[in-house]
Formats: sequence, C-alpha cells, structure tokens
Amino acid sequence: MAETRASILRAARPILLRDGLGGTTLDRVAAEGGIAKMTLYRHFPSKEALFEGLVTAMCEYMREEIENAAPPDINKPRADRLAEELHAFITALLEPDALALYRLIVADGWRFPALSKVFELSGMRVIRQRIAGLLEPGAVPSSASLTIAGGIVALALGDAYQRAIMGIVEEGDAEVFEHQIEDAIAYGLSRLSPS
Repeated sequence: MAETRASILRAARPILLRDGLGGTTLDRVAAEGGIAKMTLYRHFPSKEALFEGLVTAMCEYMREEIENAAPPDINKPRADRLAEELHAFITALLEPDALALYRLIVADGWRFPALSKVFELSGMRVIRQRIAGLLEPGAVPSSASLTIAGGIVALALGDAYQRAIMGIVEEGDAEVFEHQIEDAIAYGLSRLSPS
C-alpha cells in the first residue's frame, strides 16, 4: 500500500511540478504516469490530496537529506553545527524540484491555503525547530529560540535564494550564501541570552 502510494507520487511529481495545481488533472496524471485510475483515486481522491501528498513527501525527503548531511554532533561548537545545518538546508532547497515546489506553493497557495499549511508544517517549521534545537540543545525550544531561528533561516536564505526562486543564477552565489550563513549565525548567537 505504501509502495503504491510512493509510486503514484513519483509518477505525479514531474507532472505537478511542470503544470502546477491548476493545470493538472487526475486523469492526466493517470494517463501520463501509467497509473490505473481506480488505484489513483483510491489513494488520492482529489488533485489537492495528491498535491498535499507530494508536498509532504518532498519535505520529508529534504528533511532526510538535511539529517544525513548534518548529523548531530554535540562535540562540535554550536556555530559549526548551525553552519552545517544551514548548508544542508540551503543545498536541499536549491535542488531544481525543491525550487519548483516552492514556486508552486507561492503561485497556488493563496487558492489552496491547506497546501501552504502542509508546506509550512512539514518544511519550514521543521527547519526552524531544528535550528532552535541547536540554539538550546537538550531542551524544548522556547518561543524566543524559535523566533531567533526564524531570523537565522531568513537571513541565511536572503537575496540569493530570492534570485534562485526567480530562476536567476549568478556567478558567486555560493560565496553569497556563505556570507549570508555566517551573518545569520552571528545574528542568532548574538540574540541568545548569556547562559
């Protein structure tokens, strides 16, 4: 059952990312993806449910990529752990499919707010919680740490990510991200209360 669902999402992914929610029909997904309509409708009764499944699956994949690229190591200085986490996060977000997904959320999210909420809960909130956990290791992150983590994430993404979303790639963007990450970490650590 889970494998069938995963197969459907793999087949639907390029169609949804190419055509968006408004331009996708379940009939087209079934035809282009080689999926029996009954099977598709059994797992995803609407294109919104299919897109929600795709958003969740892609966010889970990105979260796994981040966890694999930045495994927790309490022996490293906090700034180094934050840098590893932010590098892994930005690398995952700059993958072409991740950029396409974000563009779709921005384009269709206002019409389908439930999808934006899934993206927020499965993606952005998770990274803020991970960053807040690095700010306050061993504790449930406080609202102050979550706020600081949100600032760190926003600063780390900065202008270079906005350009990437619009399809603008500039020479030197890697260095720009590096500086943005350094500035974001400096900001975050300066905002913490001395312990």
